[in-house]
This record gives sequence, C-alpha cells and structure tokens, in this order.
Amino acid sequence: MAQSVVTVRLNGQPYQMGCGPGEEAHIEALAKEVDDIITAVKSDAGQLGDTRLLAMAALILADQKYTLQIGNPASVGSSALGENSAESGPDNSAMSAEAEAMLAGQLEAMASKLRGLKDQLDSIT
Repeated sequence: MAQSVVTVRLNGQPYQMGCGPGEEAHIEALAKEVDDIITAVKSDAGQLGDTRLLAMAALILADQKYTLQIGNPASVGSSALGENSAESGPDNSAMSAEAEAMLAGQLEAMASKLRGLKDQLDSIT
C-alpha cells in the first residue's frame, strides 16, 4: 500500500507526515488541534521554543485523554478523540457536550498552572 505525505504547520513550522491514503484530512485536523493548543500556551506563557511548546501540547492532550477516560470508564482503551463504543446509545450528543465541558475546564486549569509556572520562572530570572 502506498503511503501519502501531508504537510502540517505547528507553531508556524511545516512538518511532513506520512499517513495512509485518504487520511490526509484527519492528520490535518489533528495538527490544527495541536496548533490551537500551542497558540493557547503561547498566549499564556509567551514564546518558549518549539520543543517545550510541543512537549506542553502533548502533556495537555494526554491530560485531556486521561480526564475523558476517568469521566467515562467505558472508553478506557479506545480513542478519546471521537471513537464511540457500540454501547454509547443515542445520547452521543449529550456525552459530547459533557466531554467538551470537561475539556474546557481542563484547558482552563492547565492554562492557570502554566501561568503560575511562567510567573515562577520569571521570578527566578
């Protein structure tokens, strides 16, 4: 099977990613989500450098996944980014709104923690 290549931008930098044919739009959407998190971190903590920004974005995404799994134990082992189990039933929209609210709360908490860390770093230097 041939592999496709898609170029995504994270923090303004282009990265070429390999993916299966037809998965390009999905990879681009995931990259946009990561870039949105990087933009939020930068607005709260300032420019930190690509490596640190990507590490922080990865930690935020891991925390979001963990929070979703804890909030919905049936989803443990499945992707928290959109896969629904067959047992989800017709109330998927309510779960999505609940998950969205949890994610928003987590992002606010992480932003607050990042501001605190930035303040600590600023006081040291």
